[in-house]
Amino acid sequence: MDLEKYKKNYQEIEAFQQTKNLDYYAHPARYYVKPFKIVGNVYYIGDSKVCSHLIDTGDGLIMFDSGFQHSVHLLVQAVWEAGFNPADIKYLIHSHEHFDHIGAADEFRDLYGCKLAISRAGADIMRERPELVYLKACPNPYATLFTPDLELEDGQVLTLGNTSIRCVLTPGHSPGVMSFFFDTCEDGRTYHVGYFGGAGFNTLYREKLLEDKLPLSMRETFLESLQKVREYPVDVVLGNHPRQNETLAKREQMLREPGTNPFVDPGEWKRFVDQLTGQFREFMEAGN
Repeated sequence: MDLEKYKKNYQEIEAFQQTKNLDYYAHPARYYVKPFKIVGNVYYIGDSKVCSHLIDTGDGLIMFDSGFQHSVHLLVQAVWEAGFNPADIKYLIHSHEHFDHIGAADEFRDLYGCKLAISRAGADIMRERPELVYLKACPNPYATLFTPDLELEDGQVLTLGNTSIRCVLTPGHSPGVMSFFFDTCEDGRTYHVGYFGGAGFNTLYREKLLEDKLPLSMRETFLESLQKVREYPVDVVLGNHPRQNETLAKREQMLREPGTNPFVDPGEWKRFVDQLTGQFREFMEAGN
């Protein structure tokens, strides 16, 4: 997590957010990342801005997050290039209800018939507080929200083929953030995979919470969510955005050093949670 950018005041961050993705909006293909296997049956199919992952369960595919709507073609290309057919996606599960993670949901369902899932809390936001999805910042002025097929509850387990995913509500970054935990196997070993569904501080400035008519207690809720999942056994950390877990740097290391896998790191999860916790406390102490 890059704490330096959060040391700016809220107005500076708002201005930065409005301009940081302009080239990505205009030329999304420049941000394409060749898909790759992370470990076992888990693949990276996202771009260099936002993460998406694919799980091959042996009885169909599960996809995490549909990114921005304007870059749906990159996701479709990545699924094919990874060696899979998008028509085999059975579930498209979303980590939270912000437009940069749910953007292409309807496109995938309309094209391939997959079921769309999000936490019940996230679904409630889309129904009752749609402005909190921040579609006003979406590069497509015609973007709309999807109606989920599945509204996931805290602690629910979703099973397809050889994969069972535990869904854990971890609100903070948004009210509907959900994190996911599941096992994957490779070369006779089982690895525990963890995906924290929303780690950004940008929605947790005091001014932002007041503007969004959300309680300031969301800040404490974020810290509580981090502690809620801290002790989960995790060998492989998946990111929400590539910088959160250095997805692309790890991929470069895999290419430089064949036979190594920096994604497998049993200590990374607690380091990640503890770093986020410490940095967020600094963020609050700085008066943000």
